[in-house]
Amino acid sequence: MAEVRAELRTHTQVLNALRHTQLEHVREMREGFAKQGQEIFKQGQEMREGFAKQATGMTQITALLTKITGSPDIS
Repeated sequence: MAEVRAELRTHTQVLNALRHTQLEHVREMREGFAKQGQEIFKQGQEMREGFAKQATGMTQITALLTKITGSPDIS
């Protein structure tokens, strides 16, 4: 009976160690996903800013062409 208890205790220790390892991996994965989410959000902001600058530039170009040609329709 003592051998069975000792073996059961060993199995329990192994399972607890495995649980600890799995919990650590889950934590690391969540941190990784959070970092990726932040990076994607940052890239989205940069893209919106870039498109806003491009739209402003296009508006200025259109205004200059309208002024040069004297016509609001440059087509």
